[in-house]
Amino acid sequence: MVSCFSGVFGVKTDVMKTVVVTEGDDVTLHAGVSVMKDDVQILWMFGRENSDTLIAEIYKLKIYIFDSHASVMKGKLQMESQTGSLIIRNISSVLSGLYKVQIINTTTKYRRFNLTVYARVSLPVIESSSVVSVCQTSVMCSADNGADVSLSWFKNNERLNQTSSPDLNISLSLSLEIKERNNTYYCVAANPVNNLTTQLNFQEQCQQHTDLVHSCNFTEAVIRLVISALVSVATVAILVYDFRS
Repeated sequence: MVSCFSGVFGVKTDVMKTVVVTEGDDVTLHAGVSVMKDDVQILWMFGRENSDTLIAEIYKLKIYIFDSHASVMKGKLQMESQTGSLIIRNISSVLSGLYKVQIINTTTKYRRFNLTVYARVSLPVIESSSVVSVCQTSVMCSADNGADVSLSWFKNNERLNQTSSPDLNISLSLSLEIKERNNTYYCVAANPVNNLTTQLNFQEQCQQHTDLVHSCNFTEAVIRLVISALVSVATVAILVYDFRS
């Protein structure tokens, strides 16, 4: 049942409301009506660029859902009978766009929503990329790319670097050279609605390069032996020099 009386009693339009949600969530767009009455008609419209396609209506307290025109909406739309608010179940990114509710009584009122649906970010993966020096390593963090996704390295609560890319066909990668092992390092993948964090485990990263922990210990031991030998040689040289003098 569709019977519009827009403009007959005057029109009031609210400002555009921005809504950001995560893919898979249930979303409620509020019509702004506290209690429905049988003389109130509410129309919900949707469009990717213009909210001009009717998708739901409540009239004389009866609810009508028009989702057959778009398979992505099939079975996802509901309306609250008491308030006329629109509920979208298990929302997907293809349902991002403009939503408009038209409330018709003695006056006609509009509410508009710019809804953006973001995919969930992937968990960052940290791998060692190279050995920089004794017991130091360069690590690489990677994550799947997506709309407005960024990848960042943090030391304690300080952001060290960040990357993003408009090319959604590539993954994001960000390297970091670790110099101070007494700090907490972690990599964060984030978009405007969610984020995931992976903390750097020094023990695991060292072991990724042929058991780097033992290599570091062995290298340090060799250095100590070399230094000790050099000191011994220098000592002997000094004693021989003194003896000859």
